[in-house]
Amino acid sequence: MSSSALQKIQEIQAKAEKEIAALKAEAVTDLAKRLSEAKEAVADLQRQYEELTGKTVTGEKAVSGTRKRLSAADKTALVERCAEIIKSADGIAMGDIVDRAGESVSAVRDAVSKVPGLRKTGSKATTLYFVG
Repeated sequence: MSSSALQKIQEIQAKAEKEIAALKAEAVTDLAKRLSEAKEAVADLQRQYEELTGKTVTGEKAVSGTRKRLSAADKTALVERCAEIIKSADGIAMGDIVDRAGESVSAVRDAVSKVPGLRKTGSKATTLYFVG
């Protein structure tokens, strides 16, 4: 009789250990999923912080995208594109030229300086560009 009771105890213990192991595995999977979601949320918040401040959350300068260098042909095409943008407007600010050209400010500034027949009025932020 004691062996049957002992067998029942051992069976119950084995069954309980299997259930506990299954519950632990399920808990680990759930925690790993929640941890992954939390890491993605933190990474998204860090990207937003870097975009707004230009610094990482630790205070270091944020690494921006790689610098795009224009080839000689691209620079020539940008000069022509800037000339067309300036010609199409009756006095246009540098910021508007940059927006329409779709290139960096420094690349557009260099291109605008090479536009033939360029005239400027105003100074600094109030400068308007004309061609012709």
